[in-house]
Order: sequence, then structure tokens, then C-alpha cells
Amino acid sequence: MKKIVNPTMHKGYGAAPVRGFCKIEFENGKLSICGVIGPTRNGNCKGPAGQCSDEIRKGKPAEGWTDEMIQKFCDIWDAWHLNDMRPYCEHQKQLGWDKLAVKAVNLYNYTLTRDAVIEKNAAKECALKALEKGETFTPTPEQSKFASLPYSVQLPEEISGEDASYYKPKKPIYNGDEGPVEVKTLGWLRPEEHPDGLLCRPCPVCGYKYGSAWKEEEVPQDVINWLFNLPDTTVRPALV
Repeated sequence: MKKIVNPTMHKGYGAAPVRGFCKIEFENGKLSICGVIGPTRNGNCKGPAGQCSDEIRKGKPAEGWTDEMIQKFCDIWDAWHLNDMRPYCEHQKQLGWDKLAVKAVNLYNYTLTRDAVIEKNAAKECALKALEKGETFTPTPEQSKFASLPYSVQLPEEISGEDASYYKPKKPIYNGDEGPVEVKTLGWLRPEEHPDGLLCRPCPVCGYKYGSAWKEEEVPQDVINWLFNLPDTTVRPALV
């Protein structure tokens, strides 16, 4: 099942408005939707292409369409595109993990202070000197503490307590490097990285680990019926 639709018209891509086209495919239970704004004969386009539902939402209705239809179409697109590539099982979805997965949280990056690095290196140097002399080395509690401190840490909350005196907020060292605060979504964080992280968290019902495989979620038949009852494009697109 394959269908080409022209739900929208778009301004801002030249002197005249351009058309937004979308391709809907449904095969072996798998739904795929993609779009293009203002396709040209040379294979290029005047606007975005591919997963451009956000841009399609902004368009004005083309012939046979209403804004309500456009918004419903884009809602279906966002919800059911690539329904065979779900990171969650049916139980995890029932528990709301699909929505929780897109929740953004802060991660705080720290590096050892200069003084803490000096203490850490001094403890290692004492151990090496004893090794060179063939002597037994028994570290002090202070030496063990500094030797065990990692050079950098990433925490789900701002550092506090005694550790705060050994660490400072990380400074980016190259273009694109993460600074002291990094934002990630829970679906990309393991439980050991954040207490609410979902990646590889086992389902309490079946034991499937979130994100460890692609799961197929059946598209409701009424959704498929609605999509394939949409009006076909009356204009042949240069490409979709």
C-alpha cells in the first residue's frame, strides 16, 4: 500500500508558494511516512525533506485538506512512523515509559581540582617509590581516598558534601565538548547513570530490557484506514 498526498502549501521558499508532498507506505505491518517541501526536477528541494512533520504542520491546507486534517496526519506521522522500531515492549508502554523516555534531565560534569590532582599523584608516587625499593607500602586513609578519586565524574545532581571540595565544574576543552551541564533524555540514560534512566532497565512484567532490541507495535486499523482514505495528490510531484 503506497500513497502520495499533498496536504500543504508553504510560503517563504521563493516568490510563489510551494507544495508539501508526503509519501505513505504500509507493507507487512510496517508504516513509513516521509515528506518534502517544494521538490524540484533536479532532485533537490526548496525546503526540508524526510522527517519534516514539524514543517508540514506549519503549512496552509492544500486542495481537499483542512488544518484539522493536517494536524491529525502529523500526529499519526509522529506516533506511528517506523512502528517496527520501538525500544519498548507492550508492558513498558502501558507503564508510560514511551513518554518518560523523552523527558530531558540535567547531568553535571566535574573534574578534579588542581590540589586534588596533586594529592592523587603524590599518593601514587609514594607507592611507586616503595615498589622500586622493594618495600611494603601501606597507604594512609588520606592517600587511599585521593588515589581512588576519578579524574572526572558525571552526576545526576549537583555535587555536595565533602566531594565538593575535591571537584570543580568541567570546562569545555574543544569545540563541541560538553561543559559543566549536559542535557539528555531518560531513554538514552542507563539506571547507573541516572536513577530514572530507562536504557536497558528490565520490564517488571516480562524482563525485556528497554532499548536492547527493536519491537514492533501494531498500527491500529482505523489509523491505516484514515491514512489511505486521504485525498490523493492532484499534482504530480517532481520527487518524493
